[in-house]
Amino acid sequence: MEKEQMDTSERRALSMLCDELPALRALCAVEPEEKRSLLSRIETEARTRGPILELLGELLGTGVTGTERGLGAGLPGAGAGRADEESFGCPDHACDRIADTVPAGPVPRCQITGLPMRRR
Repeated sequence: MEKEQMDTSERRALSMLCDELPALRALCAVEPEEKRSLLSRIETEARTRGPILELLGELLGTGVTGTERGLGAGLPGAGAGRADEESFGCPDHACDRIADTVPAGPVPRCQITGLPMRRR
């Protein structure tokens, strides 16, 4: 499936969304319908590889002037190590998310599309 190359900011946002989607779903599950609908809209846009950065800003209360809260980000190098042969990436290379698995473990799936991730 050929797609135009995404803007770097959108690519980063998609990577973070895919990584944090389970937590966002849990967070929005206890929020008003407006927030749940917005998350659903974001997921739909993400599946079609449409722009999500502005919608994420609306959901999380972020903007140009400041941040009320945002997607979590771990410290570089603070996570568990991974063997090269057990490193998986986005199924269609739309984002930079890398999923870790235990050796010979199940292939992780993209949180957005549900597709199996590709071995890196």
